[in-house]
Amino acid sequence: MQPSFTSAGKTIRMNRIFKEDGRAVMIAINHGLGMGPIKGIEKIDEILEKILPENPDSLTLHKGYALRTLDLFAGKVPLVLKATNITRFFGPDESAVATVGEAVALGADAIAIGVSLCDPLEREAVMHAAKVIEAAEKVGMPTVAHSYPVGNLIPDGERYAEKNVAYATRVSLELGIDIIKTFWTGSGKSFENIVSLGSPAKVVISGGPRCDTLRECFDMTYQGMQAGAAGITYGRNVWQHEYPGAVMRGLAAIVHNGAGVDEAMKIAEDCAGARLV
Repeated sequence: MQPSFTSAGKTIRMNRIFKEDGRAVMIAINHGLGMGPIKGIEKIDEILEKILPENPDSLTLHKGYALRTLDLFAGKVPLVLKATNITRFFGPDESAVATVGEAVALGADAIAIGVSLCDPLEREAVMHAAKVIEAAEKVGMPTVAHSYPVGNLIPDGERYAEKNVAYATRVSLELGIDIIKTFWTGSGKSFENIVSLGSPAKVVISGGPRCDTLRECFDMTYQGMQAGAAGITYGRNVWQHEYPGAVMRGLAAIVHNGAGVDEAMKIAEDCAGARLV
């Protein structure tokens, strides 16, 4: 079958994000809309100058900062435009803040949307996601879902449970999402099931709140990659660390080179010139 213009465009954009090994280290810096200028992203241009030398496979940004920092990453690192987000006082349902047309105008290689499930507004979230996917398909734009079971219809303690993450993953697959970003379920065995349920979409691990230690972050990453994840999409675990570039280097070693946790720690320490835990 001959490819269409839109399918060709999607293939080209996906290949910019996922390297020849089919994996990606994706960095998310879209937290400012919902959390404000939290530690690490008070000035996004400064954190970009620290992580860009480590060649992240994509950056997830909102349109304001994407527009104002284009000179730092344009033509070098693929942009994933975040088109929805929670606000400081309203969530977990997300507000629409950007369009597929704006993603195209900014030269983005993908558009990301939040799909907040297990919530009274779940229906609206699913319907909005379907509309964005439809619009993105028409222009050959891959879609990313931050697909989370975060609503108050389930107990807080069950948000990372395999059954609920599996539900969130399957919903996004059914909608036609290309890249499913979802919660780490706590073990490689359980996440292997999540990856299987999300196939053939690419399932990537969400970093969530910052891990207590860098070793914990690396261990989560290693287990997830062994479970078949297509990569990671981390934010606070990178840019809230004292040495974000060193963290990036260790993560890339795990994701792209198959390094173990100890090896990744050594790589990060050599980069930082300091003892890390």
